[in-house]
Amino acid sequence: MFGNPERTTGMKRKVGTLCLSLLAILALLLTACGGSSSQSSQSGKKVLTLAAQASAFTDQGFNPYAPTPNIGINGFVYEPLEFCNVNDNTYHPLLALSHQFNSDYTQVTFHLRQGVKWNDGQPFSADDVVFTFNALKQYPAADLNGDWGYLKSVTAPDANTVVMTFQKPFPGAIYYIAGLTVIIPKHIFESVGDVTKYYSSKPVGTGPFVVGKYTSDLLVLDKNANYYQANLVKVDQIKEPRYKDNDAFKLVMPSGQVDWSGYYADNLQQNFVAKDPQHFHYFMAPVDEFGIFIDVHDPLLSDVAIRKAISVAIDRQAAAQQGESGLVPPAPQTGLLPTPGNQQYALPEYANLSTAPNASQAQQILKSAGYTQGSDGIFTKNGQRLSFELISVAEYSDWNKWAQVVQSNLKAAGIDIHIKLMPEAQYLTFRAAAKPYQLMISGVGGGPTPYSIYNGTLSSQNIPPNGRNSSYWKDAQTDKLLQQFASTMDPSAQKQAIQGLERIMVEQVPWIPVVAGARWFEYNTTRFTGWPDQQNQYAVGSPYSYPDNEIIVMHLQPVS
Repeated sequence: MFGNPERTTGMKRKVGTLCLSLLAILALLLTACGGSSSQSSQSGKKVLTLAAQASAFTDQGFNPYAPTPNIGINGFVYEPLEFCNVNDNTYHPLLALSHQFNSDYTQVTFHLRQGVKWNDGQPFSADDVVFTFNALKQYPAADLNGDWGYLKSVTAPDANTVVMTFQKPFPGAIYYIAGLTVIIPKHIFESVGDVTKYYSSKPVGTGPFVVGKYTSDLLVLDKNANYYQANLVKVDQIKEPRYKDNDAFKLVMPSGQVDWSGYYADNLQQNFVAKDPQHFHYFMAPVDEFGIFIDVHDPLLSDVAIRKAISVAIDRQAAAQQGESGLVPPAPQTGLLPTPGNQQYALPEYANLSTAPNASQAQQILKSAGYTQGSDGIFTKNGQRLSFELISVAEYSDWNKWAQVVQSNLKAAGIDIHIKLMPEAQYLTFRAAAKPYQLMISGVGGGPTPYSIYNGTLSSQNIPPNGRNSSYWKDAQTDKLLQQFASTMDPSAQKQAIQGLERIMVEQVPWIPVVAGARWFEYNTTRFTGWPDQQNQYAVGSPYSYPDNEIIVMHLQPVS
């Protein structure tokens, strides 16, 4: 499978109220953020304040293969082989300078950068890369990106070269293997046993920062003077205060204390940007996708007519506006996100597929399939009433807002929806357990091509507990098209595969995309410039997106 089944694609909005006294708020501003900017400048250090962590900082979180890594450990401390900019599908050197496939795409060779050292002074080599991948094979819980679903072997013919052989042609795996799998030091991890259970407050990585100190509420990262691109890093220190939820952070945002954040806050224009339009900005890259998954084995929902009726009845535009404050666009039933890089794949007949609701069309679909509308307005057939339970997450207020939009839309179309809210922990366990349900809101992380979302949601290899195909969709033609895309670099063959998947999405409705998923990103140019934005999308801006976060730090310039 591709993608970590339990990795979230961004911090969701947390429901709840925050009761802090003015004194507590002041203490939070001064201690969590490390004092005022004048104190930072007096020290002579160029200090970047980053906010993205909602849980306590822990020794466990300094292990990139522990269940919940601390935000910033991946990218700032641990690096993958390369950086893939998902905005334009280009690859850039990190630990590896380049990669080349063989003629039939069954093997890829990485040429490593020489002279790299771990932050404890030990030399980095191909042995570390081979050790990392073999550890993921030995301890499957660490294989967060499903690398060994496609790899056959990883070897090092010399200290500067790594050769990876696939089980079958699969160039599409390069994004996950090169771009998302961080490398760990053999000399530290080879004696610890299960790599997911090693905890240390001094992580040894190759990245531009080292852990200086931390408490449960504040992480301090210091510049790694021996980093192989240290001359590009103008930030001396990163301070990362912990805010337990979005409400806590919203108290701090307008103060200008934070330079870089990855929290959701509604009405950002008024509550953030308007406070200082010259310096306060945001840019949300619509990289991921959220929608409604369907148990296609349910006696009623196995009928494609019902699935089609649900899809055409949904007001995706209202869902995006009311649930996500208009920060992301609606997602059409094709599943093809409305971004410039995706438009080359669009089927002409679906290029302008409506995201507006059409209750009358939904009703006509049901009537044509033999359903009749009862006195209460709800359709029935053979004594079975079209009434379904829709699962959402209690803490995710954006999902819950657009779930109410869906509920209202479907009532107008003659389908009864009951919303069931699960606590987050229960939901994550339920989603991974492949238990029967009816309708469920979920999402999937995107990548440099549409393949990431289609593979994550439609591949039979990604049926839970192995992935995010929560509709349990298993279709030979779908798998064939996914394999066609991933096994070639021929643009025409890849376009043909994606267009075939678009047609399956519209004609068979295996799941229902509703909105794009943003990676939250707010920034303040008072102390640093050089941030990615709409005009210069050199990386995804969210501080929890890696190694984008590392690339951004190398672009930042202190304001004199």
